Amino acid sequence: MHARFVARIRPFASAAAGAVLAASSAAAYGAEASPAAASLVKLLVGLVGVVAAVLIFSRVLSRTSLLPSGHDRFKVLASLPVGTRERIVLMQAGDRQIVVGVAPDRVSALHVLDEPLDIGVRRPGTDASAAWLQRVLAGRAR
Repeated sequence: MHARFVARIRPFASAAAGAVLAASSAAAYGAEASPAAASLVKLLVGLVGVVAAVLIFSRVLSRTSLLPSGHDRFKVLASLPVGTRERIVLMQAGDRQIVVGVAPDRVSALHVLDEPLDIGVRRPGTDASAAWLQRVLAGRAR
């Protein structure tokens, strides 16, 4: 998306840069810039400032959690790859568990479970490989 935006705005940016350079070079050589060129430069500088402010503001909002998100209501409990780009995913949505098929071009609900599965969701630090690593490091310390 960023490349398409740059490709679309490039002609306008080069025209704006040309107008700014023409006005600044005329002022540098002591020639009086025309009122139309001066107002065009003011307009373009203001426009660039507003667009930059909107882009910065949208980036800050997307990076922070000021806007509500659904991450606390939807959780992926398990995932099973069934092909190179296809997966079967067990999701928790509120108090329901849903089996979902995920492919590059679509997401399909396969089944809504009547009784939730107890799959023993792992917490950080409780993984079996972490316990094994701690045992190995404890053995080396002796």
